[in-house]
Amino acid sequence: MTNHQRLLRYLKHQLVARNSKGFGIHSPYIFHLVTEIIHDFIPFYCYGSIEKERQNLLSNNTLIEVNDFGSGSHINKQTQKKVCDIAKHSLKPKKQAQLLFRLVNHFQSKNILEIGSSLGITTSYLASVSSKSKLITLEGCPETSKIAQHTFSNLQLKNITLNTGNFNKTLIPALHKFKKVDFVFFDGNHKKNATLEYFNTCLPFIHNNTVFIFDDIHLSEEMEEAWNEIKIYENVKVTLDLFHLGIVFFKKEFTKQHYNIKF
Repeated sequence: MTNHQRLLRYLKHQLVARNSKGFGIHSPYIFHLVTEIIHDFIPFYCYGSIEKERQNLLSNNTLIEVNDFGSGSHINKQTQKKVCDIAKHSLKPKKQAQLLFRLVNHFQSKNILEIGSSLGITTSYLASVSSKSKLITLEGCPETSKIAQHTFSNLQLKNITLNTGNFNKTLIPALHKFKKVDFVFFDGNHKKNATLEYFNTCLPFIHNNTVFIFDDIHLSEEMEEAWNEIKIYENVKVTLDLFHLGIVFFKKEFTKQHYNIKF
């Protein structure tokens, strides 16, 4: 998908999406989530320190060897990249990362799984909600993992377990360690088959209040195909499309519904 095509999709999304007032959202639960949580931009206590770490990464010119395990069994050719370049192109923008913080805070999620650590900024937002939460984050690249671990140490986050390696080998052990997951952020592979594979692998570990978040659901045609397949799963009840992020709810008491939300 070209940048022009993606821009057109974004403009189309904005035309049909619900705004911060929540007009047209009949579910009180989703109405409150949209108006009071998704569109709440008041800074929390931890934002400043995490964003300082982001700036440190953006100015870090260290070269590291990057092994991309994100495509499952295929390992991309080893390349050297500067940490600052990885930070510039791979880290979630603070607007999206801070939304993830607010969602974890709102749902009071305790067992949190992240598929794709990168340099650890989004992980830090997820873990900073409560020191009592347990977060397992999976990263394919050993050198990237080292930088992420350094980020966690700088922020004195002690509730994070970072597992390094191919997701096909690290995902199931992480799920079994939790037994049940409250919150899963899928950000480790932006291909259709892998996204659906990880989604199906996680499904047996959900409960009624579990929330799944998918990154970059409109990044490519195949990611849009994956998102559209996820929306029609029988046990998926409500989905929110924020364009850059997709949110999935499994609450049995919900009527099946999909919303496009401006963000």
